[in-house]
Amino acid sequence: MNAGLAKALGVMMKLDFERAVLNRVPKIEAHPEQYFRQVLFLCDEYQHFATVGESDPTGDEKFFSLSRQPKCIPIIATQSISSLKSALPADSWRTLLQTFRTKIFLTLSDDFSASTASHFCGREDQLKVSYSLSESGHDTKVSWLTGKVLSHKANIIASKSYNTQSDYRFDMKTFTELRNAQSITVAYDGLNPIPPMFCYLKPYYNDPNESYFVQLAKGKL
Repeated sequence: MNAGLAKALGVMMKLDFERAVLNRVPKIEAHPEQYFRQVLFLCDEYQHFATVGESDPTGDEKFFSLSRQPKCIPIIATQSISSLKSALPADSWRTLLQTFRTKIFLTLSDDFSASTASHFCGREDQLKVSYSLSESGHDTKVSWLTGKVLSHKANIIASKSYNTQSDYRFDMKTFTELRNAQSITVAYDGLNPIPPMFCYLKPYYNDPNESYFVQLAKGKL
């Protein structure tokens, strides 16, 4: 009934959970021979519960940066980068966002989120094609009747050239036009970062043995 109270309780529960997870670190280091199971932190609509401590040691960015040590697997979902930015003070959202090693971008409807996601994917050298068309004439004269330029000897030259330019791997238009069950993923396999790539997703309730394209043809996506 009270949105402000519900948000405060949610944030307090999250901080208490983070504190409990970080308290596992001394136990894990004291008993290296013992098996400690993984812990999952799953949060939807994360922009309502995000907190950044900056100089305070209770911020989410500090917890996520240490989450691998206590074997915590954090998975968060937010509406957009803009919604996360509006919930945090100043540029602290950048500090929080850089702690997420794997980022999955679905369709983005605002220009700020699309631009930021495009910057996250970085640049690469791309081969660009350019065309040029030119016309030249000899013994050119001006018609006294129409005022146009006339030539009995004319040449038309068409040329095609290729050059390499550094451009964004995925531009803003790509993020705003993603279809259902499509994403652009910046992944991390635990050892090395994987270059940003275009990914096709399949809902969990569909047949896992059918490919994305078969499900799309059958109208299941």
